[in-house]
Amino acid sequence: MGILDDVVVNAKSAAEAVGKKAGQLVDASKLRITVAELNTELRHKYEALGQFVADNCREALAEDEAVAAEFAEIDELSAQLAAVSKELSDKQNKVVCPVCGKASPASAAFCSNCGTKLSADE
Repeated sequence: MGILDDVVVNAKSAAEAVGKKAGQLVDASKLRITVAELNTELRHKYEALGQFVADNCREALAEDEAVAAEFAEIDELSAQLAAVSKELSDKQNKVVCPVCGKASPASAAFCSNCGTKLSADE
């Protein structure tokens, strides 16, 4: 019985060690997920803050040449995005609401999302 008892004790010890290691791995994985979620939320907050500052302080910041250059690049990219979005909408036979940005069928008179009147030339 002595050998069998030793095997059982060793098996129990091994199982406890494996269980402890698995728990540590799960804890570390949960922490990694939390870090990723917090980084994503932080990035979204910075983006929102940057958009707010750009929208509300554009004139005051435009005196700085570097900032003015950044605004010019943003304006150019926005114009390109609008042109490509319009082309895509045309190809999909859709019209984009000028208020909320939702795409609706070209035959729609009103936006299905916000109710804004849509016209063919928008």
